[in-house]
Amino acid sequence: MPSLSEQIIPRRKLLLMLSETAILAAVVFLGTSLPPLATAEFAIRAGGPLLWKGIATCVALAGICQIALSYSDLYDWRVASNRAELPHRLLHAGGYALLMIAGAAFVLPDLFCFPGLAHPDAETWKIIALLALGFGVVWAWRRAFHWFFYKWNFGEHVLVFGAGPQGQTIATMIADSPFAGFELVGIARSDSDPRPDPETNELAPPASRVLGSAEDLVDLAKRLRVARVVVALEERRGTLPVQQLLALRMAGVHVEEKEAMYERITGKIAVQSLRPSYLIFGGGFQKHRAAVFTKRLIDVVVSLVGLSLSLPICLLAAILIKLDSKGPVFFSQERVGENGQTFFVHKLRTMRTDAEAAGPQWATKNDARVTRVGRVLRVARIDEIPQMLNVLTGRMSFVGPRPERPVFVEELSRKIPYYPLRHTVKPGLTGWAQVNHPYGASVEDAAEKLRYDLYYVKNISPLFDLNIILRTVGVILFGKGAR
Repeated sequence: MPSLSEQIIPRRKLLLMLSETAILAAVVFLGTSLPPLATAEFAIRAGGPLLWKGIATCVALAGICQIALSYSDLYDWRVASNRAELPHRLLHAGGYALLMIAGAAFVLPDLFCFPGLAHPDAETWKIIALLALGFGVVWAWRRAFHWFFYKWNFGEHVLVFGAGPQGQTIATMIADSPFAGFELVGIARSDSDPRPDPETNELAPPASRVLGSAEDLVDLAKRLRVARVVVALEERRGTLPVQQLLALRMAGVHVEEKEAMYERITGKIAVQSLRPSYLIFGGGFQKHRAAVFTKRLIDVVVSLVGLSLSLPICLLAAILIKLDSKGPVFFSQERVGENGQTFFVHKLRTMRTDAEAAGPQWATKNDARVTRVGRVLRVARIDEIPQMLNVLTGRMSFVGPRPERPVFVEELSRKIPYYPLRHTVKPGLTGWAQVNHPYGASVEDAAEKLRYDLYYVKNISPLFDLNIILRTVGVILFGKGAR
């Protein structure tokens, strides 16, 4: 099993993120520390605590830019590798970064310190110019970065064992996801592979990918410097080449099932094709006491701070709700929580009081039941703030699968395999599914979200929670997924 950090952020993507953070921080620091933009006096006499505060400021600015890059989808390989799309996305990311920096400077005016600038407030144009230069360097660096890894195959070499539909699917996913840090070297056939139609040749993968059969596994691994073999067989009974796979393990080659590679690339579990044995014997799904305690501590602290800071916003929202429509300010609804126990979530009311006169129903896009104020509250996620009370009382966590209504849970449990497994942890205000999949209102959407939820349950940890919280900030800032 890969380390948790590799599961959350693949190594190649992490390397790109860290290098771009360093580039942006270095450009701003050097620009504000050396002439012609900086004062000559500081350039000569720089040093001491003031210098370190300047370095911290530049790193903070680079971190804000990193958030803007992430939520402009610039760490999605399909976007980042598109030469025509890259400048456009970088321009958007730069605009987002400037807005966030301006907001941070307004709320905390003493947050930023540029000791090399005589009058930072009057020289804002210098910071903007340096950030523009930094994004230009990022553009050039990306071109070089992608060329280097594509040209020299600097990823972990992977051989797929199985040339049937499942093998072809996982091989294509590996080839199309270079950010994951893997390089597909080819496919080896198995005796269990379905034979292609002699006329249409429909099941045959590209000839250039098929390099041999099960008997050639050890030789192919040595010759192509294979570090990982992914077993993707249509039928394993009586066809698994135990001796060859054992020889690979003894030679230090990592052998894993296709489900593990699918998780690593997509960040979700393939529920529909999942075998119970994979859940039973596979890694993950562990609840260490220290991790549970840390998660609960984070929940309590974040909830107390969040409720304190958001009180003025909630008061203003309550007034607007009363002015906009008749009915109570708050809305309570029964949901299913940990171990299938029900509880009531509390939210600011965003729908008409007669919204479910005809019975429970899914929320839809541009739902006519949502009030004018409610639409704004939903986009900004302000209506979710009272749920921090549920977090504080321990019925929910800040991060986890979103709690669903009992009537829908009953329906989804009948139609979707393994759906009740999402109730083995506390539900959350936000979750891995919420930051990866848009708002859904159907059984198909629920099935897709379950794949992300089970991935979260399998890899739950405080570090993973932090990753989700940071991504949630971007989702809220850019209004993704709300209905």
